[in-house]
Amino acid sequence: MPINRRNFILVTSVLLCIGGGVQAQEAFPAKPIKIIAPFAPGSSDVIARRLGEHAGKTLGQPIVVENRPGRQGTVASRAVAKAKNDGYTLLLGTNSTHAASVHMFKELGYDPVKDFTPIIRFSINPLVLVVNAEMPVRTLKEFIKYAKERPGKLSYGMGNSGSLVAAQMLKTQAGIDAVGVNYPGNAQAVSDFVGGRLDFMVTDPLIVKPFVQTGKLRILGLTSKQRLATLPDVVPMAEQGLPNYEYVSWVGLFGPAGMPPDVTRRLHDAFAKALAEPDTEKFLAGMGMITAGASPAEFGAYVQDQIKVWGRLTKDAGLLPQ
Repeated sequence: MPINRRNFILVTSVLLCIGGGVQAQEAFPAKPIKIIAPFAPGSSDVIARRLGEHAGKTLGQPIVVENRPGRQGTVASRAVAKAKNDGYTLLLGTNSTHAASVHMFKELGYDPVKDFTPIIRFSINPLVLVVNAEMPVRTLKEFIKYAKERPGKLSYGMGNSGSLVAAQMLKTQAGIDAVGVNYPGNAQAVSDFVGGRLDFMVTDPLIVKPFVQTGKLRILGLTSKQRLATLPDVVPMAEQGLPNYEYVSWVGLFGPAGMPPDVTRRLHDAFAKALAEPDTEKFLAGMGMITAGASPAEFGAYVQDQIKVWGRLTKDAGLLPQ
């Protein structure tokens, strides 16, 4: 077919449109990426900043982390669920935002499965039972005895739903009565804890590590049944008279639902590369965490399973939706 001027212009326009579409796809990311951390500064956003620095170099754009605490992490989660699904606004999701919250709030404001695109899981994280060093106890057995002798007198801090459930499980299985105090994040709770306004916490090892090293706080037990290489002397609570006690939290990366598959893959690959860096496993281990990467599909299936698991945990802990 002879190509006249009109056909030439039409064909050229179509090719330019196709080429422009390809360029637009290849351009991601064309600007900085933001990860919203759902809690006040603490161990989870430290992970995001560390991995984001590595992933940003791979992607050729900076990755910034913004802390947006509130309502056990659900404020940030709602914001990301409603964000544009172009890959530039992501969520540092946890078991609090994507599993426990389903069973702890009557009005969550988002669906942790339908409203998000799972990208990659970063780590699984045991917690520790910590007491004020002035408390005259050095083992879990002594702590339980001490608490039972003072029903309703001891207080503990809760900075997210994970610490809340872990503490409630301890109360239920140990048969103790203590008063829980809610905080926007574990950092604020630990501040009051060190200041003497709380008696104990079940929280991240990293956030209390400096105060344990200076002798202000004392670790009595680990929430996982698996011991940590970085805390070799800390005995799991399951080995100290509470055989059914087991709790681990987790951290991962999500985007809004409907993100383009190629964008999801680019993000996953960049963060998977960051997790595979020689210093990453050592870095996470130093914070009491275990590297646990997963593909988007694997992570999505894991989240759905965790929702069921947390249904059992919250029920066993005697917690009702608020």
